[in-house]
Amino acid sequence: MQDDIHVTRTTVTDHPPGGAGPEPSLGELFKQLAQDSATLVKQEVALAKVEMRENLRTATKDAAMIAVGGGLLLVGLLVLTAFLVAALGDLLDNYWLGALLVGLLFVVIGGVLAKKNLDNLKKDDLGPDQTIQTLKEDKRWLQSEIQQAKKELA
Repeated sequence: MQDDIHVTRTTVTDHPPGGAGPEPSLGELFKQLAQDSATLVKQEVALAKVEMRENLRTATKDAAMIAVGGGLLLVGLLVLTAFLVAALGDLLDNYWLGALLVGLLFVVIGGVLAKKNLDNLKKDDLGPDQTIQTLKEDKRWLQSEIQQAKKELA
């Protein structure tokens, strides 16, 4: 289940429904702006929490599947290793040399795979990208509201 946060922006010049009432005072305008800003910050924090929770859930699921796959891979590799050691030992008439060659092969392959996947893990972005973007938008919105309030005062 995905949590949805809906951010609603109002302007400080919004009038209550039902007609043109008296113009709000400067104090009321700044009070409304402060309330809207506080609400916006609370909604952004809630959005960041939801986004981080979803990112963590995805990373946890991926890590669990990697562990299961790794366990199955290990069992298969153990069986194949025994087969390769026996096959090379028969071919070379020297079982310790066969075991050494197979061991070196697996060390090289394992090292390459581990390095590649470690690099991929470092590239993963687990930050709240959507929240950062909306915070930038909110900053621009707040700046325009302040500019509009200043123009109305002039």
